[in-house]
Amino acid sequence: MCASPCLLLLALSTQAASALPAGIVKADWPAPVAKFVERSASCMHFAGEFNGDGSARDAEVNRRMDKLRCNALHQDLQALRRRYRTDARVTARLGAFDEDGMPKDADTGI
Repeated sequence: MCASPCLLLLALSTQAASALPAGIVKADWPAPVAKFVERSASCMHFAGEFNGDGSARDAEVNRRMDKLRCNALHQDLQALRRRYRTDARVTARLGAFDEDGMPKDADTGI
């Protein structure tokens, strides 16, 4: 019936799902929340790589942080809190972030 196309579709969807962190697939978070959590973790990572010495590496870190819009985490967190204010599970998840949009603790798992 659809052996080849169905197998191909199954293989592609499995590959796409395996590329995501396990918590996103398991927890089934709304996409904007999952993206925010990942973005915040990436911003925290790059902030730790910044030396402040004006090196080429610092310039690269700045470019990556600009691309991630790390300076907008605060505003984006506030928008998500307003958008999902009636969803207790999402509200609790977003409560794990400080007002700057950074994780309150080192555990950034979803």
